[in-house]
Amino acid sequence: MRKLALYVSHREIRVISLLAFVLLGVLSACSDAGLRTTLPAPIPLTDINPDPNIVEVQLVAAPASKEYLPGKAAAVWAYRDGAKPGSVGTVPGPLLQANQGNLIIVHFRNELPVATTIHWHGLRLPGNQDGTPISQTAIPAGGTYEYRFTAVDPGSFWYHPHIEGNEQVEKGLYAPFIVHGGATLNTAADRYLVLDDVKLGGDGKLDEKVDPLDVMLGRPGNVLLVNGMQGGRLEVGSWTQERWRFVNSSNGRYFNLRLPEHEFYIVGWDGGLLPVPYVQDSLLIAPGERYEVLISFEHPPSGRLALQNIYYDRGHNVPDPGPQDLLEVIYGPAGPPPSPLPTVLRKPSTVPFNSKTLVRPFVLKEQEDPAGGAANFSINGQRWPDITPVEAKSGAVEIWEIEANPEMDHPFHLHGMFFQVLSVNGVPPVVPWGWKDTVNVPRGSKLRFAVQLDPPGRWVFHCHILEHAERGMMGELVIR
Repeated sequence: MRKLALYVSHREIRVISLLAFVLLGVLSACSDAGLRTTLPAPIPLTDINPDPNIVEVQLVAAPASKEYLPGKAAAVWAYRDGAKPGSVGTVPGPLLQANQGNLIIVHFRNELPVATTIHWHGLRLPGNQDGTPISQTAIPAGGTYEYRFTAVDPGSFWYHPHIEGNEQVEKGLYAPFIVHGGATLNTAADRYLVLDDVKLGGDGKLDEKVDPLDVMLGRPGNVLLVNGMQGGRLEVGSWTQERWRFVNSSNGRYFNLRLPEHEFYIVGWDGGLLPVPYVQDSLLIAPGERYEVLISFEHPPSGRLALQNIYYDRGHNVPDPGPQDLLEVIYGPAGPPPSPLPTVLRKPSTVPFNSKTLVRPFVLKEQEDPAGGAANFSINGQRWPDITPVEAKSGAVEIWEIEANPEMDHPFHLHGMFFQVLSVNGVPPVVPWGWKDTVNVPRGSKLRFAVQLDPPGRWVFHCHILEHAERGMMGELVIR
């Protein structure tokens, strides 16, 4: 017991010092607003197919260079547009966009020194297109692969590797994906904001050392990013309304967003638009989650305005570093006034279940090493890949009960299908008809969701803190 107490004390001190470094880095970047650079928008991939019903692109993953800190280049891995001569890899990668119902064809080439895959996070597609090691053969260095699927659902998605994801995503392999469709929201701008953090050394290069704290929390970075930039600047039109799409692409950081003197009018979750929007002053986004919000810029702020990351108690005695600026928002000239929202954003629908519906329990557990080494992680006492697959019939409706250990939160992601959250510790969600594929399970709680298991295939489910998934907190679902 004494050894354990000493280890915990050392870990807490390590957390405090690391977060102090995070705060120092962010404040340093924001100290001179005049030096800020306009926040870049993701660059769309080139559609090489003239058919309006087909989106066909060429995507390359390769080593690249990225300046997270001005004048200090870091070696990264990045996606680039293979159809554009002279294109270079970007972090995040190029935006893939399509219309609902489009056939999507991705000609992928792997120029990395290691094998990789692409997982289309949140998309409903055939099982053999899901990009996991159980759904396809890993694409070797120098290899190619063709992904082909239909854009079934409108919404905000993203893509990233699903082999050694904790390493490959941290190195820069992630990118946004939009499927347009559904209700039209006439806004002055439609922006995709990709949230991330990176762990850098003083030379600006990625710190590849992984200590037990990195494993426990999901490699917390000391530089916070929006669209690959630290401390960017965004100009908005006065008296306008904008649509902001958020994805948390980090290995393990939770983003709890706030825009002082403004509200988030939340219109969409992972599975697209909500039937009933709702308003919040802050917005918690766990790793892997997506949210779509409307923000009205009717009244100029009383002072400097910044999108901030504020404290969220995710467990393990992580201290509060205070508000951390993510990007500065500048009011520009007046733009077009907001248009009225459609009366119905989306027709409500639910997963049909009753008192006889099968309830499957899943316990997410972490076990610390009293000697100070890295923790291990499991689901129902089993660690990936030595697990017993869950088997179900196509079309079956089940209720999954996810229990998180009392030490920390875990974001739970199910591949290939959406689900509806029923309750957290018996309390129903604010919007019962919203669709999710990734959901945060608060520490010490039991979260229930209803899901219709379809389509057939071999799917995985896991904690989306990538260090946890790669170290055991992942399972397999086989639908026949």
